[in-house]
Amino acid sequence: MSQDRAPDGRTGDSSLLRRLNLSAALGAFLAAESLTLRELRAVVGVSRPTAEDLLAELLTEGRVEETSAPRTPSSTRAAGRPARHFRFRAESGYVAGLDIGAHKALAVVTDLRGNLLATHRVSLDPALPAPDRVRAAIDAARASWSQARIAASDITGVACGVTGALRAGEGVHDVREGPVGSALAPYSLPGFTEIDVAGELSAGLGRPVAVANDVKLAALAEHWKGAARDYRDIVYMFAGHRAGAGVLIDGQVHQGRHGAAGEIGVFPALGWAPAMERLHARGRELAAETAVLASGREGELVIASAARQDPESLDVLIEFAEVLARGAAVLALAVDPEVIVLGGGMSRGGAIIAEPFRRELAKLTLVPIDVVSSTMGADSVALGAARMALDTVVAELLAVPGS
Repeated sequence: MSQDRAPDGRTGDSSLLRRLNLSAALGAFLAAESLTLRELRAVVGVSRPTAEDLLAELLTEGRVEETSAPRTPSSTRAAGRPARHFRFRAESGYVAGLDIGAHKALAVVTDLRGNLLATHRVSLDPALPAPDRVRAAIDAARASWSQARIAASDITGVACGVTGALRAGEGVHDVREGPVGSALAPYSLPGFTEIDVAGELSAGLGRPVAVANDVKLAALAEHWKGAARDYRDIVYMFAGHRAGAGVLIDGQVHQGRHGAAGEIGVFPALGWAPAMERLHARGRELAAETAVLASGREGELVIASAARQDPESLDVLIEFAEVLARGAAVLALAVDPEVIVLGGGMSRGGAIIAEPFRRELAKLTLVPIDVVSSTMGADSVALGAARMALDTVVAELLAVPGS
C-alpha cells in the first residue's frame, strides 16, 4: 500500500502533510490549464482518496471548478466515460497595478491568471502637489475596478510604480533620504520624498500597497508579456520623459542591497541628463514653431520631425541614442545579459533610435547582444506592478503555515 507523502517526499505530522499536499495541488492547478483527477494524483504524488479530498477542499474554497475537457482529435479520444476536468478559478481574486508619473496616473486590474480586465488613465499636471497626485491614482484604481465590475473586497493585491522610489529590504524610500554622492541628482516626483506614498495609497484603497521603482516594474512587465518573454537575463533601458534602467537576472528583478541596482542614470559621466535636456529643448522648439502643446510630448515631436529628415532633430536623436547605448554597455559588461530591451516612449522611434543605439553598443561590448524594442506601450509600469502584486498573492496562496 502506498503512503501519501509531501511534495518533497517527507512524511510525519498529518495536519502539516495535508497542508503541504493542498499547496502542491493548488500549485498544480496554477501551472496547468486544467487537470483530471488522475493528472492531479500524478503531479502531487498521492493516493486516489487523498487526491479526491484535496480536490473537494479546493472546490469548496472556490479556488477550483469543473470545466470542459480540452479539445482533442476524435481519433485520439479514449473509449468509455470521459474524465472530468478541473481548472483554477482565475476570477477567485484580482490584483491592481498602478503607475504614478509626472503626466499621468494609470491603473490596471487583472485576474489571478494575469488576464487584463480594465485600464483607466488620467492626465496630470506635472506641477500637481503630491497628495493630489496620490488621490488621482486612488481614483484611477477605483475607476478601473468599476469598469471591470469588481468590488473592492475582491481585490487581493495592489502594487504601484513610482518615479524615483526604491524598494529596499526595510521599506520604500527615496535615495535622497540617505547619504548619497554630492554629484548625484536622482529624480523623484514633486513632494514624494515628503509623504508616505505606500501609506497614503493603502489608506485610500483599503488594501496594503507595495511601492516599487517604475523602471524596474516596466522591465518585469516586458519579461511577463512583452518583447523579453523568451529571455531570462535582461537589461531594460527606459527612455521617456527621463532615462533609466533595470536588470532582470534569471527572470527576477535585481534590486541590489538598497534597491538601487541599475540606477546608472544618476552617474554624471554618462551624460544622460544633458542629452535628455537637449531632446526636450528641441521638442519645445518644435512645439513653439507649430503652436502644439509640448508638455509630455517633447520626444514624440522630435521623433516625428526626424522621420521627416529634419537634420537638427536627427542629430539630437542620434546623440541621445548613443548616450543611452553607453549606459547600456556599462550594464551589459557587468551582467552579460541575453538581450537589451529599449522601452519607454522613445522606443516608438523605431529604427531612428534603435540603429544608432545598436551601432554604439557594438563598439563598447565584448560580444554581440540582441537589442529589441518594447511591445508594451504606456501600460508597462502598471502591468509590472500588477505582476508584482500577483506574485505576492500567489506566494500567499501557496504558503504553508508551520512548514
